[in-house]
Amino acid sequence: MYIRFKASNMVLHIDSDAAYLVLSNAKSRIAGYFYLSDHPSQEILPSLKGAILVECKGIKHIVSSLVEAEIAGLFHNAQTALPIQYILNSIGHQQPATPIKTDNSTALGFVHNNIYLKKDLKPGIYGIIG
Repeated sequence: MYIRFKASNMVLHIDSDAAYLVLSNAKSRIAGYFYLSDHPSQEILPSLKGAILVECKGIKHIVSSLVEAEIAGLFHNAQTALPIQYILNSIGHQQPATPIKTDNSTALGFVHNNIYLKKDLKPGIYGIIG
């Protein structure tokens, strides 16, 4: 077995994920894989380097959907990235906006504020609750 080191620009990348209703008491789990790689504009898919932080924890709040769990994971991982970005900036590796990868298109649409209702929905098909 060999270990090969490759130079990178030391830009922080995050892979974020969530699992819905996998813990007891209807709770979900979030995870984050934090690693350093090249600048996101230089590579379409950055090469995976050794992780600098891997985090997996339960969400203490009960969420009502997988999308809410994914958004909670994105929020938590973005907050966790702030001190890492500060440290990298302090040692001379200026950080662009941190790319965070998610596998849920609805959560991604929510984060980028580009979720729209379908145009073919007819008014009146939704009932009033309460």
